[in-house]
Amino acid sequence: MTGSNDFEPIKPADLPLTSNTPPVSEPLPWQQRRSTWAVLVACILLALVVIFVLPSLVKPPELPPVLIDTGTQNAAALAESPFRDAQLASARRAAQDVLAKILEKKAFLERNNVLLWGDEAFQQALKKATEGDASYRKREFDNAQTRYQQALDLLQGLETAMPGILSEAISAGNGALESGDAATAREQFQRVLAMAPDNGAAQAGIARAAVLDQVTPLLDQANLAVQDNQLDEARTLFKQALALDSAHPAARSGLQQVEMRLKDKAFNDAMSRGFSALENNQLNSAKTAFNDALQLQPDSQAARTGLAQAASTATRQTIQSLLQRAAGQETHEQWHQARDNYALALATDGSVMEARLGQLRSSARADLDDRIARVLDDPLRLASTEVLKQARQVLADARGIKAPGPKLREQIVRLEQVLNTAVTPLTVEMLSDNDTRVTLYKIGELGQFNRKQLSLVPGNYVAVGSRPGYRDVRVEFQVTTSNREKPVIVVCTEPVS
Repeated sequence: MTGSNDFEPIKPADLPLTSNTPPVSEPLPWQQRRSTWAVLVACILLALVVIFVLPSLVKPPELPPVLIDTGTQNAAALAESPFRDAQLASARRAAQDVLAKILEKKAFLERNNVLLWGDEAFQQALKKATEGDASYRKREFDNAQTRYQQALDLLQGLETAMPGILSEAISAGNGALESGDAATAREQFQRVLAMAPDNGAAQAGIARAAVLDQVTPLLDQANLAVQDNQLDEARTLFKQALALDSAHPAARSGLQQVEMRLKDKAFNDAMSRGFSALENNQLNSAKTAFNDALQLQPDSQAARTGLAQAASTATRQTIQSLLQRAAGQETHEQWHQARDNYALALATDGSVMEARLGQLRSSARADLDDRIARVLDDPLRLASTEVLKQARQVLADARGIKAPGPKLREQIVRLEQVLNTAVTPLTVEMLSDNDTRVTLYKIGELGQFNRKQLSLVPGNYVAVGSRPGYRDVRVEFQVTTSNREKPVIVVCTEPVS
């Protein structure tokens, strides 16, 4: 044995396993010598020393693993140590473990049609595996394991690269769709389906590629319509394209841009209508237009300003109208209506001083009008001293109004007449039977009489008659200028049973 890995093969002797010549039983000449036996014994002892003693005294050199050439079936097997056998067995098992993983990865990749998307790397992996097989057959197990591991790394690299390859192919397919290249798109998506038959993006891409030749002309026509500012037509064409391919980005973005331009156009039209109506004092139309604009652009400050301007103008006009109406009602001495319209104006804008002053003025005159009406509507109440006093105050207040209108002047005249009548006594004739005792409330007891005349101021009166054995009688009567000639009869006529 030398210091290298080269061994001189031990060639077996050419000894016939069978022969027709009978074996020679006569001893050879060297067997007859005693010295020969001594030498033979010494050799045996020396061999025993070399085999059993010398290995424990001499450390064997560290040599690379012995590689046994098993290609030649006629070569004689070299004797190996148990340690070396264990090393070889371990290396063989390790190589077999890697080989099992190779077969698993190979089957997985073949199921995913690796030849269509990673053929070059796959062939390199198979080549490394073949080289590993060659080393394995030579019992070069460490070398075989190395080659197998290289093959496995290549196969694992292919498996790891699959998601990236899928993503790149999908991106390339989508890019081809956007550029209008249906053939390339189909090729890329088919590549994806070869790796992942259930891939939804690739399936959708194949379907989109199938209608791309119809979508592209529609997009071209739509873009031309946009250039010509035919926005309604462009919107229709983009929608037709999306009906064929709802995921087409150019069709989506084109439709969005057209919709935005149409929305802007509608907004501008609404704003124009609003300001035009505002100029023409068509405030309701202006409000409607500005509200339409806000529906299109809720954050538009211009639309909000326009709406506020329309509302402000409407408010100002409403107040002005109410003030004008109230002033006219004051002129016609319609104080209650004027008061109500001034109140409406203040409810609209409480800062309008004209409305506030008008409300105070009309309220006072409406109150005076109510007080006058109460006196004129029931002049008989003036028979009461308190009521008469109040009526005289009403007359004084009415006379104190500067520049009274026709209505108030007429009321003053009527008040004067009523007050004069209220304090002028009238002659009233009363009749009885000389048996009934008569009492007149507010005046006193009149006694028994047949006929009596009294001077009474206008008013409501009550006379009560009483007579022993008869039921009392109560007579209510009014003293007015219209009925003063009619006598008042007070007689008890119903006996008490």
